[in-house]
Amino acid sequence: MNQNKKIKDFILESPQGTIFSSPEWLQAVSPGNWDYLIIEKNNVIIICMPIITVEKFSFSILNMPPLTQSLGVLLPVEKGKYAEELSRNMNRINDLLEELPRFSYFTQRFHPSFKNWLPFYWNGFKQTTRYTYIIEDLTNLDDVWNGFRSNIRQEIRKAEKQITIEPSKDFDALNFCIKSTFERQNGIEFNFEVLERIFETCESLNCGKIFLAKNKNGDLCGGVYIVWDNKSSYYLSGGSPDQYKTTGAMPFLIWEAIKYSSGITQQFNFEGSMIKSIERFFRAFGAKQIPYFEISKSNSISINLYKNLIKK
Repeated sequence: MNQNKKIKDFILESPQGTIFSSPEWLQAVSPGNWDYLIIEKNNVIIICMPIITVEKFSFSILNMPPLTQSLGVLLPVEKGKYAEELSRNMNRINDLLEELPRFSYFTQRFHPSFKNWLPFYWNGFKQTTRYTYIIEDLTNLDDVWNGFRSNIRQEIRKAEKQITIEPSKDFDALNFCIKSTFERQNGIEFNFEVLERIFETCESLNCGKIFLAKNKNGDLCGGVYIVWDNKSSYYLSGGSPDQYKTTGAMPFLIWEAIKYSSGITQQFNFEGSMIKSIERFFRAFGAKQIPYFEISKSNSISINLYKNLIKK
């Protein structure tokens, strides 16, 4: 078995493995700047971590690429007694950390199923808890619908009377909807160039879908884009023009994306947000709040000084 297939199979089986860890995704979001840190035993991968390396000035930064929810450590499926598996995984992480390339600054967001960051803590790393929202079971859509807050259901029912949702390959229309939203959010940047590469990659792999909302006049009222793997579907981005914000297009679009996802995967991940208004909107869909780790470390006096200065 060649190494590329071995890595893909490990990602597919690992509880932490997602589309974001795949070589195709990494190439789309950070062309030529990615690799895998791998530990093997008897020619079998026992731990893996995707690495994105960006060289800036004299700094080597192991960073999170744009539009990528999680990377971090990927472990095999747990087998055997909990205490024994915990010990094995801690040893694996320690071995992995010893193989990390030299860096000025490291930061990665880890999959929610990664729970034990103690080996990182013992090696001088810091941790920030972030949150996402996940509908954990898509098998019964009635239960999913009943989990929505009443205002979300009302918005969807209102939209159903005046709006049509259709799957699409019209990236420019999606682009327009997202830009319309980000123009209202002063200071928030969005990487449309990376999104286009993601779209092209996921089209070739059949793991992404655009949904567009149009009214009876054919006006574009909103759009969302989801990607998926064997474990979950992920809300990557979306938006609506300002004049159609109150039509219910966005809740309706997300509901259609959830229904579509129920036929291809197990969960729906809103990818969370630390922005208060977005968090409140996602929470209204009845998804479960799930914590995950952002782990970081600085080995540069200059970077530490800069971070301390901008805090003042």
